[in-house]
Amino acid sequence: MAMSELIGFLAQVHPFDRLPEAELQTAAQAMDLVYFARDQAIPLSQKTDPYLYLVLKGRVAECHDEEGGNHCALYGPNAQFGAAMLLQQQTQLTYHAVEETLTYRMANSTFQRLLNNPDFEAFYFNDITEKLSRFHQQLQMESSSEAMMDAVKIAPLHALVTLGASTSIKVCVEQMEAYKTDACLVTNGDKQGVITSSDLLRGLAIHGFDLTSSIADMVSYPVISIDKNDYLFNALLKMTRFGVDRLMVRDKQAFIGVLHQKELMSLFANQSGLVMLTLERATSVADLQKVTQQIDDLVAGLSNKGVKTHYIAKLVNELHRKLQAKLWQILDTDQQFTEVTFIVMGSEGRSEQVVRTDQDNAVIFDEAVDSQALAQFCQTYSAELIQLGFPPCPGNIMVSNPQWCLSEAAFAQQVIDWFENPSQERFMHLSILLDAQAVQGDPSRLERLKAVLSAQVKKRQMFLAQFARSVMQFDTPIGLFGRLITQKDAGHSIDLKKGGIFPIIHGVRCLALEYGIVKTNTHWRIRDLINHHVFDEKFGVELGETLNFLNTLRLQGMLHQKSMALPIDNSIKTDTLSQLQQDLLKDAFGVVNNFKKFVEQHYKMEGAL
Repeated sequence: MAMSELIGFLAQVHPFDRLPEAELQTAAQAMDLVYFARDQAIPLSQKTDPYLYLVLKGRVAECHDEEGGNHCALYGPNAQFGAAMLLQQQTQLTYHAVEETLTYRMANSTFQRLLNNPDFEAFYFNDITEKLSRFHQQLQMESSSEAMMDAVKIAPLHALVTLGASTSIKVCVEQMEAYKTDACLVTNGDKQGVITSSDLLRGLAIHGFDLTSSIADMVSYPVISIDKNDYLFNALLKMTRFGVDRLMVRDKQAFIGVLHQKELMSLFANQSGLVMLTLERATSVADLQKVTQQIDDLVAGLSNKGVKTHYIAKLVNELHRKLQAKLWQILDTDQQFTEVTFIVMGSEGRSEQVVRTDQDNAVIFDEAVDSQALAQFCQTYSAELIQLGFPPCPGNIMVSNPQWCLSEAAFAQQVIDWFENPSQERFMHLSILLDAQAVQGDPSRLERLKAVLSAQVKKRQMFLAQFARSVMQFDTPIGLFGRLITQKDAGHSIDLKKGGIFPIIHGVRCLALEYGIVKTNTHWRIRDLINHHVFDEKFGVELGETLNFLNTLRLQGMLHQKSMALPIDNSIKTDTLSQLQQDLLKDAFGVVNNFKKFVEQHYKMEGAL
């Protein structure tokens, strides 16, 4: 291979891609090309064979002497191995070629010189939070999506125009024209609101106001705003959640300008505006079918751009909830059930479901509602949700099941019964109810139901320790010496949900219940647990980043399965992961194990692991 080609190869391998041209050339000049036959041992030791290897072709197995030769890891093209031994992080590792293999070999002396580069060194010594941050930054740079994670303050803002509520329509229009804006901030005593050009047009054309009328009765309250230092992506999320196309931007002291959706869209191409437009115009179930496809396209697009799964999930769940509420309105033609409370639970309630894998939902209603008519309506509603691409729940936790379509009093009694006659299934029911959020109807019914749940917990001193035992239900798929424990299938797969995602979600859920945290999203719960000093900032951030990474890998796996028309599950084939991803996965499972130990000690479950 010519020197220029070798430099090009190194530039594709982490962390050599962080080296400047001169150091890349130094690395390339120090490389030897070495061939290994199938099953041939690869010499590597600190004393006699101190080398770093980079795989050009073939596969190499890494084993630990004390684990009887079991594979710790497999390295394919563009992967590197040997650094752990050279850095004395692991000293009892052996390597052999799984198939005919070509590698580049670099002497330890050159490797040690390259470690003087801080970016290169960071790859080997940084903690998982910094590694994951760099990983996401790299994805965003490669996809030119950095703008999504830029601050609001970089966006072009419309001028802030502030008026009193007694201002006339004529003066308001003149001010909008003078400052080239279509929205003004309005002060009315202690209240602040917003008036737009659309509000003025409706007032004049529909409600009978004239140019001398005050704008007081046309103002919308409260002000929907965002901090100038917040992410542009969160501005998009907020516009989606509240169904608005502009936000007031604020700093620490006051409002400073207006951010419009059209300017936001000009900064990064995004389909969520199209989804919202289709939703608003939908008048039939057939119209909503188009929305689900648009949401799927949005998920794939954002994932390919390297946007963190945590942010994608928040946006997608807002869209899903608006879709579900719209479906309710379309089907409830006589408006019989407008006050009935429709709730989503589990991953939907936590705003963490990205790919529609199943539905967990329920209905809480007032005693005065015609329960038979509502039950029939819910059968239709569940069937239509399935047609829209929300698969049925394997456990039948859906509004079509009478157990999940109850009056408030009956639901409260059912919750009490779950406590008085506990089982593994009822613990699961309590878990998903804790995560519930109201989508349609009166949300206070759900708040009262959760208050019943919390009151039952306080009555039972040992409940939380028993509830938390599910954190230990599944083994973490990592061996004593850091090897990934995979299934013996073609792709060496790992169930990410059982192995890491569920233990974090449920452990955080238990702690949130203990400390009275009402938020449902796991990342928000982690932040509140940090504020309650349950664990420190460093560990909390590490835990959140680990969860996000595991969810990102799971999403990538699901999108691939979906594109190939395969059954969607929670597994990832480790053979498809880059070496960097495999290393990060090992680190992530290490964090999961640390969190399990924390939960075990916190709830005094010694010996549970």
